[in-house]
Amino acid sequence: MPDVAVRIERQFSAAMSAAILWSSTSVFAQEPLRVNLEYQAPAGVGCPGELDFRSAVVGLLEYDPFVVGGTTTVSVEIASTDGSLGGLLQWRDAAGVLEGERRFAAGGEDCAKLAKNMAFAVTVQLQLLSARRVDTPASEAPRVESRAEPETPPPSPPPPSSTATTRPLELGAGAGPFVAFGWTPGLVPGANAFLAARNQSLSAQLGFEMSLVDRAVRDNGRGFETLVLAASVAPCLRFQGVEACSVFRFGQVRVRGFGVDEPRTPRTMFSELGLRLGLAQALGETFEGKTHAEVGCTLSPWKVELNGTETFTAPYFVFLMGFDLVAFFL
Repeated sequence: MPDVAVRIERQFSAAMSAAILWSSTSVFAQEPLRVNLEYQAPAGVGCPGELDFRSAVVGLLEYDPFVVGGTTTVSVEIASTDGSLGGLLQWRDAAGVLEGERRFAAGGEDCAKLAKNMAFAVTVQLQLLSARRVDTPASEAPRVESRAEPETPPPSPPPPSSTATTRPLELGAGAGPFVAFGWTPGLVPGANAFLAARNQSLSAQLGFEMSLVDRAVRDNGRGFETLVLAASVAPCLRFQGVEACSVFRFGQVRVRGFGVDEPRTPRTMFSELGLRLGLAQALGETFEGKTHAEVGCTLSPWKVELNGTETFTAPYFVFLMGFDLVAFFL
């Protein structure tokens, strides 16, 4: 079916061109009609220039109807409004009085097709005006009547999206509990507070963590207590509530022995490098709840000795899990 449509259109164009050529040889036995041409078309959308438009009309008439100083002016204007092309064809007399006009809508066609249709309309109108010059006495001025086509209304703008637009940068603060394995001989709870910054795809967090005092008892009532203080930096990638982060943590381990000959409170520094995976859920316009799991590698292993005997050595891997509540205030 598409091939039939193409053949029909080409046959129709050929038939109309033949009719114009026949009419130009019979009607224009007298001097052909000469008119001024005013042509405007936007650049960069495939519209032909003025010379190409002139050539299209001349090719149909087999003579050049355009001169400077003619008694009639034909104005061809192509414009783009809201992304849709439209054309306006007007005829004016020597005094500039509008005698007729016609509007064109490109629809799904390109500018070259629209200009071709307007060139065809100019050619037909020149034929009509020339024919009336033959049949009308010289004392009567030709009158051109053309019914203006209704202008195609521009497409309605899409309704505004109900989804809130993400701000380019948000700042906030949060806090929450966690549990850690690897800082002490067993699971130790703790809490953290942090500052956060984020945009649509990236985030960063500066945190401060503290564990509760963990008490490890060994034989004969001997043992030690451990307290961990640390700071961490976590740059992250974000995608639809999922965060993947790298984490660098450094801090201090404080140990106090009890039931030993010489109780001491030594302190040692430690550092970790790890990965964190988190999930976030909005809790209104300002608050957000987050859960996260983390695995870290100990960069500076440490150990605890009681009376010269090693009782605990920090493992190479540390695991944390926690929940945070964040408030974004900027």
